[in-house]
Amino acid sequence: MRIASAEAVGFTFDHDREPLSYCLVRVTTDDGIVGWGEACDSFGLTYASVVEAAMADAFAPLLVGEELDSIDRLMHKLRSWTRRRLGHTWVAAQALSGLELALQDALGKARDEPVAVMLGGSLEAVPVYASSVFLEEGDPDWHLELLHRMLSAGVRGVKMRIGVDWQSDLATLSGLRERLDPAVALMIDGNENFTVDTALAVADGLAELGIAWFEEPVLQESPVAMEAVAARSPVPIACGEHMFGLAEFEEAIRRNWAGVLQPDASTCGGLAEGMRIAAAGRQAGVRVVPHSASGPVALAANLHLAAAAPSIDLLEYPYPLAECWAAIAPGFPLMPEQIAGGALTPPELPGLGIEIDFEAVKSRPYQAPAPRSGPSPRYAGNV
Repeated sequence: MRIASAEAVGFTFDHDREPLSYCLVRVTTDDGIVGWGEACDSFGLTYASVVEAAMADAFAPLLVGEELDSIDRLMHKLRSWTRRRLGHTWVAAQALSGLELALQDALGKARDEPVAVMLGGSLEAVPVYASSVFLEEGDPDWHLELLHRMLSAGVRGVKMRIGVDWQSDLATLSGLRERLDPAVALMIDGNENFTVDTALAVADGLAELGIAWFEEPVLQESPVAMEAVAARSPVPIACGEHMFGLAEFEEAIRRNWAGVLQPDASTCGGLAEGMRIAAAGRQAGVRVVPHSASGPVALAANLHLAAAAPSIDLLEYPYPLAECWAAIAPGFPLMPEQIAGGALTPPELPGLGIEIDFEAVKSRPYQAPAPRSGPSPRYAGNV
């Protein structure tokens, strides 16, 4: 069985809240098997056309005609040819990750085996936490209403996003904490918004509220800032959605950056690399909770990763994106109504266990982001 084609396909979905772009990867074999993957830049994929070009110009020509046997062999070939030209981070990593997922899906279908089982795991249910919106978007009662469906499904973890007006957001968070069942864990995402001093002031406020972790409080690309916050924060630091490959996660472990590592199979290099990262976290005694904030293929892949890796006990679930999943993957088995007892079960079907309506994807052409006249108030840089 040989690889006949590989392509990346970007599209933009007009969510109720705002448009968001995504990027799927489709691999076909010479006997008609279609494997689906997805690339993610942390929240959908903003510059999908760039990934499309990397796939068409660099990676697909190296794959077409190859035997679909050992995914490790194929990924080694891709990295070896492109390491000194494209590198293995950011756009290249996103494209490689989506491609690896598509190869895993195709191989699982060829072997009539779910990917989680193929990776040595099982199809046991995985607890999820509700990945929600920015605190500034509403008052505590508004957020509680938004979370109602997830909490009613037994979900016992919620992540909120804090912005540059962090004092006001902490007041909202305090009100939400009072309204939530004490058994529901609360986490906070800082989106790399803060300076070290501000991040530590925020962390002090989070500690008073019993927050479980503080995600990406400062620029992750600054080791000095990450180490300073991790050393002094009273709340565990989480990071990983902007990290690429095992080596970067091992560096974070050595530097004691994180109490929680957050690899994303659609960003970090794929499922096999995600398994290696999970094993490294387990060996180092660092919790591993996969990031997931994109389309249906990325969610399915990260669920299979969580089910396959014995050290993973929780998965991010970006429920505000569910309308996209339903539109391009009819019958998607990981919708909010499939959550039972706060957990999701990987599909029993071969591969990743989902199918994409390609016509529905193509009917939503990719739209490049409009130029900004100034910084977004939610991502206004370090404060």
